[in-house]
Amino acid sequence: MTADPYPGYAWLREHDPVCPVGGPHVPGRMWLVTRYDDVRACLADRRLGSRAPVDPDPHPPGLSHLDGPGHARLRRLVAAAFTPAAVARLRDRTARTCADAVESFAGRGHADLVAEYTREIPVAVMHDLLGVPETERAPAADVLDMWYRAKFRQPRDEASLAELLDYVGELVAYKRTHPGDDLTTRLIDSDALTGEELEVMVMTLIGAGHITTIQFLGTTVLHLLDHPGHRAALLRGDLDWPRAVNELLRLDSPSHVAEYRYAGENMTLADARVGEGDVVLLSLAAANRDPDRFPDPGTLDLTRDARPHLAFGHGAHTCLGSHLVRLETEIAVTTLFGRLPDLALDIPGGEVAWGYAPTFRGPLALPVTFTPSTSR
Repeated sequence: MTADPYPGYAWLREHDPVCPVGGPHVPGRMWLVTRYDDVRACLADRRLGSRAPVDPDPHPPGLSHLDGPGHARLRRLVAAAFTPAAVARLRDRTARTCADAVESFAGRGHADLVAEYTREIPVAVMHDLLGVPETERAPAADVLDMWYRAKFRQPRDEASLAELLDYVGELVAYKRTHPGDDLTTRLIDSDALTGEELEVMVMTLIGAGHITTIQFLGTTVLHLLDHPGHRAALLRGDLDWPRAVNELLRLDSPSHVAEYRYAGENMTLADARVGEGDVVLLSLAAANRDPDRFPDPGTLDLTRDARPHLAFGHGAHTCLGSHLVRLETEIAVTTLFGRLPDLALDIPGGEVAWGYAPTFRGPLALPVTFTPSTSR
């Protein structure tokens, strides 16, 4: 993926805001929507469904692929775990996770922050939320690899999907015999899900809990390395953390495109004639840099009120984990830079490799150096 897709988005917003695009393994036409007002309206438009008209997947659909009462039923089952009060109870455990991760490389003087920090934290936090002890977890790198092989390889890698489902099945089986005060136990005790629905829900939570947060933590660290004044003001407490995180989310949305939407009828978007069954791609990243909504959108301004940015979507499918992402970001950044204040990127910023998947964007590696520090 290009290191800077934003000039392309800017051209599309101005010249072709609902643009026909090609898409592998997608029947029919596909459209890319890039203007803020159009993207926001489409995210709440009930004519655009979240599940393909013909879905070959034999498994029950997850939260992101359901609409209406089915989606509302599943969302209610997990929503309580992601309220501000519930997320606040994860603060101490998240702080320990971040501190332990930093200590694992603090004495060395160099590290890859993606492999050793920003990838580790979201996977650990989600496993904590699900109540899975460290002895029963696959390494974060393996979880990430399983997810990407299963979900983003085209044509779909059935063997990788089976491997991922086996892992989730083992986690669920463990929680059936080792209940606790955690989300998995509450889902099991509710008897509201079939066995397969429960496994799909846990799989969805594991993926949603790390797939964007890893990218966002990486881009946030990189932006703060590039803006030492902003970083210092945040660490001093001179800037408001929620406002700062919203601006960072707006500037570099980890999800560049929302989940596919499928037109349930013929419709007009801007001047484009979208046909029933067409795929509509909603570019959150392009919308969040629309100058008609956010003046000087390419500039990081941590005092800006970036609401309502669309990094978490909008409407019925607004990201449930938004409060958790904000908590993880605040703790991860303050822990990292507080512990290693002279942290510096070990390569020119222009050489940072970007990637992950067609609809996501984040640094693949962040090699850094710093003064080695003995364990606290």
